[in-house]
Amino acid sequence: MYHQKSPVYASLYLLAICIVLTSFFSACSGSGGDTQYSGNPASSGNPASSGNSGNSGNSNTMPPGTGGITFQLVMQPVTGSNAHVLTPAFNSCVDYGIGTIATTVSSGTTTVTSNSWPCSLHQGLITGVPAGSNYTVQVEGISSGTTMTTIWSGLISSITVTTGQVTNAGTITMSYVGGNTTAPTVTLIGPNSNPTSTTNVPVTDRINISFSQPMAISTITSTNITLNNGSSVQGTVSYNSANNTAAFIPLSPLSYGTQYALQVMSCGTASCIKDTAGVLLNSSYTNTFTTESAPTGIANAPAGLTATPGNGQVTLDWLAVNGATSYNVYYSTSPGVTTTSGTQLLSVGAPAVHLGLTNGTTYYYIVTAVNSFGESLASSQSSTTPSFPVGNPLPPASLAVNFNGGVSPYTVTWPTVDGLSYNLYWSPRSIYPDHTAADNVIRYVTGGQYIHTGVTSGLTYCYIVTAMNSAGESADSMQVCGPGAGSIEIIWP
Repeated sequence: MYHQKSPVYASLYLLAICIVLTSFFSACSGSGGDTQYSGNPASSGNPASSGNSGNSGNSNTMPPGTGGITFQLVMQPVTGSNAHVLTPAFNSCVDYGIGTIATTVSSGTTTVTSNSWPCSLHQGLITGVPAGSNYTVQVEGISSGTTMTTIWSGLISSITVTTGQVTNAGTITMSYVGGNTTAPTVTLIGPNSNPTSTTNVPVTDRINISFSQPMAISTITSTNITLNNGSSVQGTVSYNSANNTAAFIPLSPLSYGTQYALQVMSCGTASCIKDTAGVLLNSSYTNTFTTESAPTGIANAPAGLTATPGNGQVTLDWLAVNGATSYNVYYSTSPGVTTTSGTQLLSVGAPAVHLGLTNGTTYYYIVTAVNSFGESLASSQSSTTPSFPVGNPLPPASLAVNFNGGVSPYTVTWPTVDGLSYNLYWSPRSIYPDHTAADNVIRYVTGGQYIHTGVTSGLTYCYIVTAMNSAGESADSMQVCGPGAGSIEIIWP
């Protein structure tokens, strides 16, 4: 099975989420008025209150004479006056290039306790703090990558800890303290197959935009990056943080012999493009190009086929070919794959994700170009071996939904594993085979049940669950959709 790639950030609409940072993070999120608490998955302590001040909650696991501290984080970019609550990794850790969160609790000049954890975890409590007063909590966001430096920082003081209780210290505003204050620029706009070309562009090509600096991924959207030829062209926008490059990918082939304009707007009607320091793109950009003429024969074989491994999946990419209207991919688990020996994936666009594969097995691929005159010769072969990320958890073994006769609420249940929390993805349409297509996510659920209230009678709802630990997120569970005769259940390997 394959899935044409769509950007993770364009399809997740986070519900009412409150994220409370603790020794890892505590988080609660819900839908339709529901609230779910998730504490440290390794402990069973009670959650702290979500109030702004005072002592609340308790923990049966705290050593005698100690208590805990919990607080919320707010990120304040270097430009703009509006801070925003730290949201899950998609909008904060990735957007601002934070790999690790480090916290230190001190009394005067004495460090009482300290800890660090992956920014993506967002769970836990700071416990074991001796009862006392005038504590200070220092929080630092450490940059991703090989050179790790503090790029965000904040603190809160005058905290009192009471034996056996969790003190909510309120909000810590984290400010950017990294060295980047230069506005990012667009360094290149052009077709993926030939970035410097403005004529004879393949109608199946995509348009790339290169930025001078790492960008905040959630700000790179189809609201700010558009393609038009007098009317708007439908497409998706993706961002590759490895090379600071975005791409506009049309949903269908462009028209022959037509001039198009790719626009990159620094600020749209509701959003602005920013870098990982929160600095606005310095200006808007436009580039025009003209597509190829209609083909007069079979297209040439595609070039530049690459296969990138993932967890049970492979991402395929290649250069667009003049004269192609679509592409066929052929794959095999034996080398020397051909159009007759390989399994065919019809009408695939680049980039594409081949899902449902077996980790540890090598897959071999070729691709051909197709138009009304026929199918081209095959590209050169490319191969790779998908693998399970070291330390990542397995997905839930099963998933069940009680649709309650089509009347709210619906109850979603799955088997749990000690030490893990879970993300539940749902949409009023099918989201298989990739949870990034879900419209909503309930994050950091610690139990194996979620009661979904506020559902609309008569509509189909689909659910997928993933497991989370400090190393990352699992592959998807099976998908369950319902209610009624139109419900489907698809097993995800």
